[in-house]
Amino acid sequence: MGALNTQSLIDGLYMREDNGECTVSVRVLIDVLGPGNYNRFRTLLVRYGFRIERSRSYTWAIINRPCAEARRIIIDVVNSLIGGKGWGEAEATKCEPKAIGEVTSYLSSRVLKLVPSLGEAVDDLIINLEAGNHVVLLGGPGSGKTLILDAIAEVANNPLYVNMADASAAGIEDLIIEAGCVDYLLLDELDKARNIALSPLLQLLDHGGRLRITKHGKAVSLEMPWLRAVAAANPFNPRVRSANWWAPLMDRLVPIEVPQPSVDELIGFMESITNARMPGWVRQVVEEYMGRVTLRKAEQAAKYIVKAMERGKSEETIKAKVEKIMRSYSELVGDLSTS
Repeated sequence: MGALNTQSLIDGLYMREDNGECTVSVRVLIDVLGPGNYNRFRTLLVRYGFRIERSRSYTWAIINRPCAEARRIIIDVVNSLIGGKGWGEAEATKCEPKAIGEVTSYLSSRVLKLVPSLGEAVDDLIINLEAGNHVVLLGGPGSGKTLILDAIAEVANNPLYVNMADASAAGIEDLIIEAGCVDYLLLDELDKARNIALSPLLQLLDHGGRLRITKHGKAVSLEMPWLRAVAAANPFNPRVRSANWWAPLMDRLVPIEVPQPSVDELIGFMESITNARMPGWVRQVVEEYMGRVTLRKAEQAAKYIVKAMERGKSEETIKAKVEKIMRSYSELVGDLSTS
């Protein structure tokens, strides 16, 4: 349908003008544009000077212009994306997943360069992704699970990261709707998820990337058959979870064990991240806190060491500070785990 219908649709959007600034509610346009084009729509609005703000139920496009001008810009952008096609016919192919070969190649080069002992886990992950399986990485703190998730996020075209520790079913649905197009769904801290938050995941992982959501009386259907989910979890006892949720979820995920890196690998990781040689005393500190030092904490310590040395701090002072960082973190994590 043509420009007349575009104008009618845009006129139906909620708009508010205040002191020359126009705010437009645009999330409903995902039904018209489709997931891929909705992503492009938001990107184009930013290029035209809009800023995008999100709440749980709404997405606002805000521009420092009168609403008459904002309306004209939005109509032009929508028409350019529709390309003369009718509503609901916008090209879903605009939502293009990253080629699996590019993802797996990057995983190998990025992760194994930093932590070689992850070779078997990464190899298993690559095979499962190529086979179309969803996976869960199981390992203790500091084993490299988040490093793997970060590598996928870096290379994927449209990754969506969700920290399951504070996620809700409605929140996950809103994130997916807002993203519009997802090729890799990255679920961190799956072991801390609340049972009720798993409902949309069961749909996505069981129906070839299809998700049907009803919001405010309107049904939204998303189809992402290329979707791959990669979750990360610390070791946990699934028996303490509701079998109604967890048994079906774990049935959809292939478990891959991620080993703890050795002392040598942690030091090598610190040197690779900073491109600098670590002082000899670092080995003693790493050995003392082995099993409690995450890769993220090791990276923080390494960057601190290099910067402190550049500023002329003595090695004794630097060592004392790094030990304090590790000790404080270790005590905090211990307190949290027993609280």
